[in-house]
Amino acid sequence: MQMCREGIFAAVAAGLILIPVAVGSAGDAPPFVSATDAYRAGIAELKAGDTDSALPALEYAAEHGVLGAQLKLARIYASGNGVSKDNGRAFYFYRQIANQRADISPLSPVSKYVAEAFVALGKYYVDGIPSAQVPEDPVRAANLFRHAASYFGDADAQYQLARLYLDGEGVEKNVGLAINWLATAAKKQHAEAQATLGELLWRGSDDVRQRRARGLALIMLAHENAKASGKEPKWIADLYVEAQGATSAAMRKEAQNLMPGLGGHAVEEASAKVKVGPADELLLQASGAAAPAPASSPGASAAAGTMASDASPSAAPSPDKIGVPVGFGDMGTGSDGFKP
Repeated sequence: MQMCREGIFAAVAAGLILIPVAVGSAGDAPPFVSATDAYRAGIAELKAGDTDSALPALEYAAEHGVLGAQLKLARIYASGNGVSKDNGRAFYFYRQIANQRADISPLSPVSKYVAEAFVALGKYYVDGIPSAQVPEDPVRAANLFRHAASYFGDADAQYQLARLYLDGEGVEKNVGLAINWLATAAKKQHAEAQATLGELLWRGSDDVRQRRARGLALIMLAHENAKASGKEPKWIADLYVEAQGATSAAMRKEAQNLMPGLGGHAVEEASAKVKVGPADELLLQASGAAAPAPASSPGASAAAGTMASDASPSAAPSPDKIGVPVGFGDMGTGSDGFKP
């Protein structure tokens, strides 16, 4: 039975190759024994410092649905690590991940990588990629962030969605809902969410009651977490210096006393996850299996709702009806005109 399934997959996967690879005539042997063999070969070439030789193998594996290859290529092109930076190519490989695994279980060991893809795609839609004919589309960006925030519980997606609600970009402006999402991400020690929420509370406004000590505590936590990551954004460092310099010693002491209560981590779900090694996680190939979605998110109704398909986002869902998305259409054939 296993051999039969593998044979069926090979036959189907053979029709999914969208990028030219080093193959000969139809009668020649395939370039790799399997997609996982291609992935391992590509990773070996990367470790040896030969990116040019690694790319064909990784692309072969990616087009046959190997998550590790799709993720590696997306990151390579997004960062320009060993290649010319190409946001269009990064978008293409992130889109493969999102299209193939949008409904994977949030408890899966690889759900964090799928959430990463949704967040990356959302960021690309915020600014657009003119060279790849990907338009600015904040409504679509909001839908992508919302899926990763609600379904996968991803802290970065929750932060990005909160920013859209604060600015009224792609969604109706809703400061209260933005604060809810910021607080959710801040509890997971997301430094930018902590700093943004802290600044809102520290400064206060017509929409936000000023709570200077609590705001300062969040700014201090953000500074600590960002420094610990080794990648503190300048704006967080500047905000920390400003807040420290504008407050009294007594308030700084009060903020320090509040910090332990604000530093709790999100509930660990690791015990419910299947324990597998990183290599095994990333060798996972695309699957159409869907999973029930969690129904707990800021502003979400108890019952799972359906979110507008990414392929045809006509309008942003109302702020009080986030719901839980059940799937996405193919983002490669939508109205954005993107060509890989």
